[in-house]
Amino acid sequence: MSFAEIEAQLDKLTSDELRLLALRSWSAFVAKEGLEYPNQCDEDNPALLAALDEAVASAESGTHRTRTGQELRELVSEWTSK
Repeated sequence: MSFAEIEAQLDKLTSDELRLLALRSWSAFVAKEGLEYPNQCDEDNPALLAALDEAVASAESGTHRTRTGQELRELVSEWTSK
């Protein structure tokens, strides 16, 4: 499946499917890059799932703002350290 095909399907996914896709995408990226992620957690981590739910709700509401890469890194660090 091409990236364009995946993007075309994003608006058809449920919140749970988007959350799972985000978790698996991040895990695949970390593994492929050979990174050691000190705050790594399981896919069923309640804090991470709540943070992803919040991000999905924000994205679906259309009220979100664009964040810089640094802001995103800080948010991910905050979410995974709780």
